[in-house]
Amino acid sequence: MRVFRYALRSRGSLNAVSVRRTFDGALVEVDGGVGCLHPWPEFGDEEVEAQLRILKAGGTTKVIERALRMASVDGEARRRGVSLFEGLVVPVSHYSWDGNGDFDGQVEKVVSEGWRAVKTKGTRDLKELVDWLEKFVTVAPGVRARVDFNSCLSEGEFLTWWGMMGNEVKGAVDFVEDPFGYEAERWELVRKELGVRLALDKGLRGAVEGFDVAVLKPGRRDWRLMVADLPEGMPVVLTSAMDHAIGQSFAAWEAACALKELGARVDWCGLCTEHLFERDAFFERLGSLGGELKVDREGTGLGFDEVLRGLDWVEL
Repeated sequence: MRVFRYALRSRGSLNAVSVRRTFDGALVEVDGGVGCLHPWPEFGDEEVEAQLRILKAGGTTKVIERALRMASVDGEARRRGVSLFEGLVVPVSHYSWDGNGDFDGQVEKVVSEGWRAVKTKGTRDLKELVDWLEKFVTVAPGVRARVDFNSCLSEGEFLTWWGMMGNEVKGAVDFVEDPFGYEAERWELVRKELGVRLALDKGLRGAVEGFDVAVLKPGRRDWRLMVADLPEGMPVVLTSAMDHAIGQSFAAWEAACALKELGARVDWCGLCTEHLFERDAFFERLGSLGGELKVDREGTGLGFDEVLRGLDWVEL
């Protein structure tokens, strides 16, 4: 087993629970296949070096399990000399808004390319978010808005935020993800009282009520197991874990498999996250236009054949 340590860099924080700009991870090569081991300590994962020590000792974690699963499916396709994306269609995605980027430039991209929705992070600065939504709705009419709070609000704060917006802005909101800590009864009351669609990511395992959309991250859990517990017909949104291009591509492949199996249940996904990080040789081979993620179909497995061959791998 060989590994390649990497560090991704963003222009600023990526969500409401993290202020980091550098994100450490490792590519893991097993039997010719490559997986992405990308922990998020903010969500309870151990740091990458601890993960690698566990892996070397023969142990496992949720992050390790998914990295090895990634390497397994990638390796099988590479040995056959085929792309994992052969015959598959990657679902359309929303635009992941870069809060550290240029507002006007991003609006121009979203509108001119025909993106159907944007997803922005929510914070406890409620007025700032309301001002942003009001401005966005004005300059990008018809584009749906998704807001992810990462459960950073209390129920009262969420109700206050919703009450600060006018009907036009409320009508543009497609859903709100993880507004406050999930409690089925409270979520059910809030969604009915406000008429707002709620999406659940944190606490999804075993949950069946109080929300309208299930958010699935293939890089962190098997979507097939999660879908099996959901109410029949519930829409699902598959997203990247905001990780390495290998992990992003794996999420896209899993989303394509889900689209083939679940059909219309797969809503606009969140697979286009490459622009949130500084470009590198991997991200250069990805691109997004109007919600369609261009993956590396020219290579085998998940792609990136030439780049992978040029890495300085070390034995674990």
